Amino acid sequence: MTSMPLLHRLAQIAHLPSPKKGLYADRPWYHPIALARRLINYYLFICIALFFLQNSLLFPRWLTGAVLSRAAATQDATEYGLVPWNTTSAASPQGYVRSDFTHPVPRGTIVVFHGNAGCAFDRTYYVDAFAARGFRTFLYEYPGYGGRPGSPSAASIVPDAQALVRSLDRAGYGPIYLWGESVGSGIAAAVCSDSILPVHGLTLLTPWDSLTHAAAYHYPIFPVSLLLWDQFDSIANLRHFPHPICVVCSTNDTILPMPLGLNLYDRLPGPKKLILQQDCGHNDWPSSPALPWWDDALNFISR
Repeated sequence: MTSMPLLHRLAQIAHLPSPKKGLYADRPWYHPIALARRLINYYLFICIALFFLQNSLLFPRWLTGAVLSRAAATQDATEYGLVPWNTTSAASPQGYVRSDFTHPVPRGTIVVFHGNAGCAFDRTYYVDAFAARGFRTFLYEYPGYGGRPGSPSAASIVPDAQALVRSLDRAGYGPIYLWGESVGSGIAAAVCSDSILPVHGLTLLTPWDSLTHAAAYHYPIFPVSLLLWDQFDSIANLRHFPHPICVVCSTNDTILPMPLGLNLYDRLPGPKKLILQQDCGHNDWPSSPALPWWDDALNFISR
């Protein structure tokens, strides 16, 4: 007897039309097996794309106008009243500060890690809010952003930021505090994973508990835990951090929903403080330097 392809045998047994005749004779693309195969291929293609494009999704610097030449970035920063921080030990500019950064202040230095849009020198509201409360501000810049060469990643940012904190402390700019906003909250937490780093307090604004959970919220049908290069697990990174941590969440945040920040807060070892920005989203939290919530956060981490 002439053998038949397995698919035809199964079709006969199930009393279904063969893929090459009957119902699907003129529409082979619509056959359930063909559709399933295509769906699997599309799914795998998207997984591969997410794997290779994840750095661009996490740090979309090309889409937000953050990629600038050093000269252009310096000029833009000057218009904000800031100057680049240049050292011989790191790719410049490592960040932006006010021209009076070296002058004495009563309460120390806050290093800010900004979100993934724009540049560090865009965040002048931090400079104004902190200066009014006795702190100097260092606006850290990521590689690939704001005139700084390189490409952003955990490997390029975290050791560099840790070295910066040590250098600022040795130069007498302490005590040092960290402030992370959005993606910057994950970076600030990763920087604090070094338990002997001279950091005395930390604020995490619109944070995640881990990048895996944040990615799963946006891509729920994909195995993001297997695809991510950088986990940025803030819960794990802060497990041994002994100093005060203030968590600031926006109640209407749809980019990093409040449950991610609350889960982080619940898992922190303490001392800790929670501030909720009511009826605010991810990008419209109250940033006016005169608002009292700045005092609540800063007084707690610097106590």
